Amino acid sequence: MIAGGIVAVLTATPASHDAPTPPPRPDILIITDDTLRDDSLSPYGSTDTQTPTTERHAREWVRYEAATTPITVTHPAHSSILTGLYPDQHGVLHTGQVLPEDVVTLAEILKGFGYQTGGFVGVRFLGRTSGLGQGFDLLDAPVDRVQRRATPIVDRAVDWLAGLDSQAPVLMWVHLFDPHQSYNPPPAFRRGVDPELEQRVSEVRWKTLNTVARDNAGDVPAEVLEYALQLYRGEVEYTDQQLGRLLRSFDELRDRSRSMVVLTADHGECFENGIHFDHQDCLYEGTVRVPLIVRFPEGDGAGLRVEHRVSNLDIVPTILSALGAPLPEDLAGRPLQETITGPSGRFVMVRPPKTRHPDRVIPRLRVIRSVAGKPVAGLTDPRTRGLVGQVWKYLQASDSEQLFRLPDEVRNLSASDDEARRRLRDAFELEHGRFPSRAPAPEANDEATLEMLEALGYIQ
Repeated sequence: MIAGGIVAVLTATPASHDAPTPPPRPDILIITDDTLRDDSLSPYGSTDTQTPTTERHAREWVRYEAATTPITVTHPAHSSILTGLYPDQHGVLHTGQVLPEDVVTLAEILKGFGYQTGGFVGVRFLGRTSGLGQGFDLLDAPVDRVQRRATPIVDRAVDWLAGLDSQAPVLMWVHLFDPHQSYNPPPAFRRGVDPELEQRVSEVRWKTLNTVARDNAGDVPAEVLEYALQLYRGEVEYTDQQLGRLLRSFDELRDRSRSMVVLTADHGECFENGIHFDHQDCLYEGTVRVPLIVRFPEGDGAGLRVEHRVSNLDIVPTILSALGAPLPEDLAGRPLQETITGPSGRFVMVRPPKTRHPDRVIPRLRVIRSVAGKPVAGLTDPRTRGLVGQVWKYLQASDSEQLFRLPDEVRNLSASDDEARRRLRDAFELEHGRFPSRAPAPEANDEATLEMLEALGYIQ
């Protein structure tokens, strides 16, 4: 297996006593903020959200301005983050599937390095039934509830970290779910909210949005849209506060100089192009573009801003490169260290998730006809596939093509720029051919998983 080959290289006994001592293996912290748009953060241009923790570290670390997720839903995206594979390679195409045992995760590889491994997640479906626990000594997830806030997650992660062997390296994954629907931040993070509206709609989720639309002839009024955005920003600000607490504790408990920290998101959230409050059914940049900020060991690249397209797929090969490990041939990601030494152009494939229950998907078009008086967009063809580069985005459905020159995602140039369309189509077919698909992952066919998906609004 892939993991065995890597581990054998890294744990082999030196040929002689004169061989140089390998450098200490870095402690690694991966933080994934769920449903976090990059432009909801102040270092990525937000003027409405106060995120001082992220802003400070974005100045001090390496900040990637155009990072992309390959899929727009939580479990498949995290399966890619933790394996370095496209969704079609690992087979997890919707949240109710289980990562196959023969797919090797970063935690499994690092266990062979002697790493202590712990994961702390904010939603139950990333826990026991997800398959993402492969290689983790502990995968701590909610048990008696569907989700939990960032504060208890950080508490449990820090307690675990404090009890570890200080001489053995650590891999810690912390997942914060708060920006995901429902938008319902703690009271201290509800700045500027209309008290009367808050009394009528205490939180924003599909059930309350549908009720509002029914009361307004299918429209979600502008005031409710702005209210939803305020609550979303409040969730982001709360998460940023807890992020600061986590990072301070991590640096107090481990050697900062030789540690590596990655901050990213699984996907964003759509609030444009006729799609609001959603991410499953959106391939616009608001959802596929995510923050990515990296602290490399010894401060390499500190303060660098990287403009060209990268991906959260790149996290696994980046960590393996930091350890001096060979990279498996099937990895779709690339080491981000390459971006420190020079520019590297890149396309990233994107796709929507597979629909598990077509008759039970979020019925936003059955109730919500418009938002702030503007018609909502039709559903995305679930067969859509495409790729994104620094300038161009190309999307191919069964009977149509879309070509956008970013940041414009309104004018479809597929008919007017034939040369660019053919070039992007060829690039997509080449990228798609490099990474063959496997059979879809098995389903988590337990009633509890279906209940979770319904509670979170993935199905109704």
